[in-house]
Amino acid sequence: MTEQTPTKQTALFDGDDERFLISSKYAINHVLMDLAKRPEIITAYFNHGKDYILTAVLGTIPDRNLLVLDYGADEIKNKRLLEQGRTVCVTKHDSIDIKFSCSVLKKAKFQNREAFAASFPETLYRRQRREFFRVTLPHMQPIKCRIEHPVDGTALLTVADLSAGGLCLLDASQQLDPAPGTVLEECLLLLPEQATLSMDLTVRNSFLVTQNDGSQARRIGCAFKALSADKSAILQRFIHRIQVEQLAKSDV
Repeated sequence: MTEQTPTKQTALFDGDDERFLISSKYAINHVLMDLAKRPEIITAYFNHGKDYILTAVLGTIPDRNLLVLDYGADEIKNKRLLEQGRTVCVTKHDSIDIKFSCSVLKKAKFQNREAFAASFPETLYRRQRREFFRVTLPHMQPIKCRIEHPVDGTALLTVADLSAGGLCLLDASQQLDPAPGTVLEECLLLLPEQATLSMDLTVRNSFLVTQNDGSQARRIGCAFKALSADKSAILQRFIHRIQVEQLAKSDV
């Protein structure tokens, strides 16, 4: 791994937005295994951020609550890390900031290579700082969202497009006419082959559009309100899957 000089303050969790903390063991394991597939270079800070080594996720053993990290190139620093017994790991994956802390238990062997055996993180910070990528959803198997409007009642609308930051709804019957700023509470996003996600939506815009058959429908743009990191991770995986499917079709 190429040596680099990271900034010490990035090792600290002070000021992190709790909305981006993942606490689900399943979701944390999914992120860690994504890091292991490349693998991504991780800066592991210890000694209150004064020291660090460069490492990578080699794998996880969730049923034993273990995370396996690559052994560092500097043996002196490796020994210091083992003596300290705790580290804060910082990296980027697809331009998304990822941080987690864990206890380094001992030197180990993993797939015939030297490694650190560490405790499985209890939480993981995952924040996407880039502009949200918006994906247009397929018309053949439309995704639905059940909306609870405080005045107009319940409506089952088609999701026209989706991003990690929000979604656009298509109301063909023009049942709803929400004003910008309206908060739609406890809406249900019905993702195929996924758990139904309950979320609050803040209306950003609402206007009529003419469809291909000449009829009019209302498009309602919404932003997710205080979406948890666990639900955000599920959405990211779904969006990525749609992107892969669309790219595959374009190559046919």
